[in-house]
Amino acid sequence: MRKFYGKFSLLLLIIALLFLLYIITPVYVEGTVESKAINGRMSGNIVKGILSNMPYPGEPWILVEDKDFEQFFSPEDRNVFINDSLHELMDRKYVSIDYIVAIEVSSEDPLNDVGERETCAYLTDLEDFNRAKIGDKVLCKVSRFDIARIEEITVL
Repeated sequence: MRKFYGKFSLLLLIIALLFLLYIITPVYVEGTVESKAINGRMSGNIVKGILSNMPYPGEPWILVEDKDFEQFFSPEDRNVFINDSLHELMDRKYVSIDYIVAIEVSSEDPLNDVGERETCAYLTDLEDFNRAKIGDKVLCKVSRFDIARIEEITVL
């Protein structure tokens, strides 16, 4: 009986170590930045689009949905960059801000069930949002703990 419990304990330890290894091993996804967007959350968890950034043939690439922020972008701008003062203005108006980078993956993202050549809109922080530009080839460290969240973007 002791042999059984010893082997069973060893098996449980191996399973726990493999699970820990799974949790701490990062998942990386490669792809191309297809578009970017910013959403603001109002009280009552109502989401409002602030702006979207994507290639529009013959039109501005940055479409500002919240007119309070229209003055910060010109029709010639190609990629959104949010400085600290603009972030603070948005933060005063909204309960929270969601920075979104949509990536057409060239490698699968098993955590978010995204196949090769499919696009996934990932949440990210302001720094990575600003780093990624439309058309950039990127390598993304994807979070195991938050659905469709990028922990870090590296431009290739």
